[in-house]
Amino acid sequence: MHPNLDGFHHLGLISSAFSATIERYECLGFAFTPLSLPEFAMHPGETPQPVGVGNRTAIFRGHYLEVLGIFDRARWAAFPLESRGPYDLDQPLSRYEGMHVMHFGTDDLDAVRERLLRQGTPCSEIKPYQREVDTPNGFCKMRARVMHFPSGADPEGLLQIAQHLTPELVLQPRFMHHGNGAIAITEAIVCATDPVAIVAKYERYTGHASRIAGKLHIVDMGHSRIVVATPDDIPEAVPGYVPSVVPSLVGFTVATSSLDTAADVLERARIPYAEHRGRLVVSGKEASGSAVVFEPEGANR
Repeated sequence: MHPNLDGFHHLGLISSAFSATIERYECLGFAFTPLSLPEFAMHPGETPQPVGVGNRTAIFRGHYLEVLGIFDRARWAAFPLESRGPYDLDQPLSRYEGMHVMHFGTDDLDAVRERLLRQGTPCSEIKPYQREVDTPNGFCKMRARVMHFPSGADPEGLLQIAQHLTPELVLQPRFMHHGNGAIAITEAIVCATDPVAIVAKYERYTGHASRIAGKLHIVDMGHSRIVVATPDDIPEAVPGYVPSVVPSLVGFTVATSSLDTAADVLERARIPYAEHRGRLVVSGKEASGSAVVFEPEGANR
């Protein structure tokens, strides 16, 4: 049994301008899979089915970045609001465009849920999730198991815990080659007025203790980190950032095999960036609402 979490299953942006966001992230040097249509159960016990949303993903070692959008408005409108739960895209988009999804990963979701219940953290039943993905042998259906937290528990974003059942279909090596040299998501960056409270929540979710580095609160899960700061202190992680909505998921950090390669991609695409403490920072204004930070492989705060 592995009751603690060691990293992200995936992070995600929600966009009302899906194609433009994909194009921008391709300019940032990320490569994406073909379009996939997630499937959810309309009611408990029912077989998951497409609900009118789609995603494309940038694949890394053990996890991925997704861009989500609505493709079939009629089908989406028919998906009952009360059944959407943590899958509702309308409410997040009403707050801002950008990063909204933070899903933690585990190889033993039952053990994680058992730990959460034992410590008194409310959480949902485990539910199925599936979508068609492109493979060398044609489209196949990936499958996963997911659970979430009560409505209102996570105002900063859409948080879930997920377990791959078919990782070989999702994490295909052929999609892991990115022009910017990115190899892994290492951080999710969160802005909150009360970082102590939100970090205490992440400690309960992940099973890991937090620490303080300068003005930043950090929950280190081993393979990746959650970085939390107040609106006044968030420039420590993302220089020049002025939050318009709090709490929020400000952006993410990726490790790259070469900062020079990442810088060259940004310069050729004429995308402004700042150099900050050995990192390259692209602002949310330049990256569809989500800051993108590049750090050298093996770096740690």
